[in-house]
Amino acid sequence: MPITMATSVAKKILVADGDCQVLELADALLRKQGYQVVLARDARDALRKALSESPDVILLDDSLPGMGHTDIWTMLKSNKATQKIPLGFLTGLQAAKGREAVQQGGVLLFLPKPFKPQQLISSVSLLVSAMLKSTR
Repeated sequence: MPITMATSVAKKILVADGDCQVLELADALLRKQGYQVVLARDARDALRKALSESPDVILLDDSLPGMGHTDIWTMLKSNKATQKIPLGFLTGLQAAKGREAVQQGGVLLFLPKPFKPQQLISSVSLLVSAMLKSTR
């Protein structure tokens, strides 16, 4: 169900992925649901936008160009301005390597790529729900 501006303030979603097609698809799907979408193509851009745009939710490619996924995750979780933002990883990896440690540190979900449109929408909805619970 789309978010309407009359009933809810649109939540801002930062999507960071090195694949332009993934960014375009996520942008189109999430905007159609009523979200504000901020896009980043590499790790430095994602970190900068996480700080400057104050997103409600962050979706990161786990192989984002510029640094390893545990590095960017550590930076986001150690910064007071971004540490409470619900975080999900977009992943093309089938192995669970490193997932347990990252999940224990606050990554709420791993969305496998390629994903179906409804999987992305459901995942973002889950992260937004987590954000709303943490602000109560």
